Order: sequence, then structure tokens, then C-alpha cells
Amino acid sequence: MKDKFYKQRKNKMFAGVLAGISDRYGWDLNLVRALYVIFSMFTNGIGFFLYIVLAIFLPYKEDIMKDRFGTGPRKRKDADVIDDDKDGWYW
Repeated sequence: MKDKFYKQRKNKMFAGVLAGISDRYGWDLNLVRALYVIFSMFTNGIGFFLYIVLAIFLPYKEDIMKDRFGTGPRKRKDADVIDDDKDGWYW
């Protein structure tokens, strides 16, 4: 999971890009948000454009985990039919 960038639905404010970055690197979310604001102020909007592009193209972490570990809806197993008449018991 450490080899990909992703967004995160948990702790998101807008699209979850900054929450995904802070989760991937283990940084504090408020620190990442403050660094993003400072970066956006000094680059004249490039940070905002980069955020929009990442919000469009990055997958959610929960979707990656679902695809990797198969935590989708529970599947029902087809069981064998029990034939009660031929089991040898009296009652």
C-alpha cells in the first residue's frame, strides 16, 4: 500500500487528497493542510490546480483495499442438501 498515492474518504475536507497524503507518509493532517496553503499562496494557484488534478485522477484508499483484499459484499456458499431419511437414526 505504500507504493501508491491515493485519496481517503476518512478525515477529508473536500476531496480527501491531503488526507491521503498525510496517511501515506504518516504526517499530521493539520500540518499537511498548512503546508498546502503556504505552497498554494507562493505558487500563484498551481497548488489549487494540482489539487484538482489529483482529486480527479487518484483512487480512494478504500477502493484499493477492497480490490486488493476482496472485502466486498459477503458471498453465500452453496451447501449440500442433507438427506434425513437415510442417515440410520431411528428418530
